[in-house]
Amino acid sequence: MLTNQKIDVGDVEYSRLSHVLRFSIAANSDAIRTIEDICNRQDMSVEEIAQEMGKLLHQAILTNYSRGGLRRKYD
Repeated sequence: MLTNQKIDVGDVEYSRLSHVLRFSIAANSDAIRTIEDICNRQDMSVEEIAQEMGKLLHQAILTNYSRGGLRRKYD
């Protein structure tokens, strides 16, 4: 199932005023089933799946940031 996942990103917008990046994500049924497997639940609503995908994106960003992209700030 992991090889058939398809996640697309579209409708990208960036606000220079608020420094906010917005985009939409489209996930196929295999990607959705993978999220359900990660959560060990088969009865998730679409809102719960989207919320979990947001959490996973957040975790991936933090994991990759601390691996080597950590900015060093010296005062």
